[in-house]
Amino acid sequence: MSLAQEIDQFFQETGQSVFIEAEGKISDIRNFISNYNENYTPSLSVGDEGLICLDDSKNKWAIELRCYFDVIDGFPDPSIVARNRVYRPDYSFRFNSNSLIKELFELGYRIGLN
Repeated sequence: MSLAQEIDQFFQETGQSVFIEAEGKISDIRNFISNYNENYTPSLSVGDEGLICLDDSKNKWAIELRCYFDVIDGFPDPSIVARNRVYRPDYSFRFNSNSLIKELFELGYRIGLN
């Protein structure tokens, strides 16, 4: 079982809400939306909840995907989790991993509230 599958199983067993967001320069967000919309539904648009668009002059090198949640007890790999205090204050924990979150997309997770 992959780590993404273990995380999915954990989220389902704990019954918690999960929020996924993407942050990046507006040009990168537009490219991300185009690729995302080719593969998943519902489609995204600039300004949708879960998309954080930064000005192209910001020092951001690429899209960053983040997954927020509240319950960590039993999480499959606590070493990848950080306490969340700044970004989405309604969630206590988060992990940032583009590859892992893309695997969660393949399992049915989407940008926004899951």
